[in-house]
Amino acid sequence: MDQFKKLYHEYCKTYHVEPNELLLGEIQKVSGEDNKTKSLNLSSFNIPEGQCSILGKILTHDFIFTSIHLNDCNLSSDALQALLHGLVTNTTCKTLELKGNGIQGAGTEALAKVLRRNQTLRNLRLEWNQLGAMNSPAFSVFCDALADNKFLIELDLRNNDINHVGASELATALKRNTALRALDLRWNNVGLIGGRALLVLCQTNATLDDLQLVGNNIPDDIMQSIANAIAKNSEQRQMHFGHSQNMAILSRQLQNVHQEKDHQITTTLTRMSLQEQAMVKANKSLTEKLSKLQDALDERKLTFLALSTKHTSLENDLVEAKRQYDDAQNDMKRMEIDKEQLIQKIQREYKNEKDKLNDIQEKLHDFTRKNENLQSTIHELQETIAMNDRTHQIKLTSMEDEIQRLKSKHKEELKDHELIASRDLQRAKEANVSSEQTFKEQITKLDSIRTSLEREINSLKSTISTQKLTHDETLQQEKVRIRNEEEKKQQEIEDRLRTLTSSKEELESRYNQQLITNRELQQKIHFQSIEIETFKRQVDSIQSSILGKDNEILEIREKTKTEYEKKLRSIQKDIGMNDEFKDRIKQLENDLKDQRFTDRHTIRELESRVSELQTTLNQRDQEVTRLKRDEEQRLHFLRSAVIDYIGTGN
Repeated sequence: MDQFKKLYHEYCKTYHVEPNELLLGEIQKVSGEDNKTKSLNLSSFNIPEGQCSILGKILTHDFIFTSIHLNDCNLSSDALQALLHGLVTNTTCKTLELKGNGIQGAGTEALAKVLRRNQTLRNLRLEWNQLGAMNSPAFSVFCDALADNKFLIELDLRNNDINHVGASELATALKRNTALRALDLRWNNVGLIGGRALLVLCQTNATLDDLQLVGNNIPDDIMQSIANAIAKNSEQRQMHFGHSQNMAILSRQLQNVHQEKDHQITTTLTRMSLQEQAMVKANKSLTEKLSKLQDALDERKLTFLALSTKHTSLENDLVEAKRQYDDAQNDMKRMEIDKEQLIQKIQREYKNEKDKLNDIQEKLHDFTRKNENLQSTIHELQETIAMNDRTHQIKLTSMEDEIQRLKSKHKEELKDHELIASRDLQRAKEANVSSEQTFKEQITKLDSIRTSLEREINSLKSTISTQKLTHDETLQQEKVRIRNEEEKKQQEIEDRLRTLTSSKEELESRYNQQLITNRELQQKIHFQSIEIETFKRQVDSIQSSILGKDNEILEIREKTKTEYEKKLRSIQKDIGMNDEFKDRIKQLENDLKDQRFTDRHTIRELESRVSELQTTLNQRDQEVTRLKRDEEQRLHFLRSAVIDYIGTGN
């Protein structure tokens, strides 16, 4: 139950839905109960769509609730589809109640999916809904799913607006169903046509033994015939159940008799086998002693051969060790050649980088020369500007002197010519101002050119410095890398030399040890040859003792023969006892034959009963045909009366 709560909270978090306190309280109530069959009762709860979708997703993983009650919840079609989508793959729920939810259309199609794919649902209650309203095509889908279902036992469809069309569809679907036993169709609008279709269903379907049809406007004679057909189905089921029980009892009795026979035969066979095993053990003990002596000799020979193979393997190891030492010396020579090639390669790269640096320095000298030329041009421009300023000042002073001279000479004419002089002065001033502005503009342009040139020079200097730094860093890094690689290679070479020297020392030590072991093995072989000679002598003595034992074995065989003759006599007595057992078995077989005769007699009586029941059924069928004929005659009279009435009216 805690796992159910955890799943509920996790789904609420993932789908941003607030947990429902009423639902959690109901789950808490169920967790407090000790019953094995747990039921989730959410009847008359107002469950929103989000909660229904979460419940549907949890019910796919549910293994707790065996019954779910969702009565009078006013579920929308989307909410109902979400819930039923979870029940499609549920494997624990056996009873589902959806009373008073106004199910129709998409909801009935979702129920059809559940009936097609769910294999655990046994009881489905759908009263006070609208499954068959307005002859919806969804109800036909529901009926098809019900026909394919093989697990549902009880179905409640009270007050579902099912008319004669829906009832006929339901009847045709249930003809293929072999699992449904109880169907409740009370308070619908089945009518005469639907009643006849259900009557045909009851006559063809033998598994349906409970059908409720109150409040469906069905005539009484059809209701009576439906009740008779259902009673017939129930009687046939009871007969079948009793017959299966009798057959099971008979099979058990036969199995018990066979087991007793098998037990008696096995006991006699075990006695015979034990006696044979005692004889076999006596013979085996003698053969085992001889085989042990032969095995000891074989083991000595094998040890001698193993020592010789070890000697040859040690010589092969020495040859391989020498070959490995020669390979290591060749590897050392190759490493030295590779080292010299790497040093030459590094020197070439160093020369190339030096050439690149010299090219960069020459470019720097060119840039400095250009800078000096630009500075000289700037100085010349400044001198020309200063000369222009001096000439301008000289002209101004000359103009002022001429004005004073004119004032002194022509004081009288000043008044007449003031306007002319002022105009000339203004023109001169404007010319001076325009010349000053042009000179200032030229100066600013030169300054901007100078600043741009300085910037270019600075940028070139910075790039050259960065390139120098990068080249220096790369040189240092490559030098460090080369040094590290050389150090690593030197360390690897030294490690290899150490390993080779150590392997050489180990091989020499192994060679010395192997020489010592060879000497020891030669000594052992010498001692073992002496032991083999002693063993041969012992074998000769053992063979002489075996001959004596053979004589003893012959004596023992004669004794055992006498004993076996005595045992055979006892076995013959046991065989006589077995004959008595056989007589008993024959008596039991006779008893079984009597029981079979009695069983056959009972089976014949049952068959006679079945034939009587069939005669009664035929009589009832004849009555039904007679009633049909009467109904047809009534319909014919009614039609003729209606036609006469219409003719008289006209």
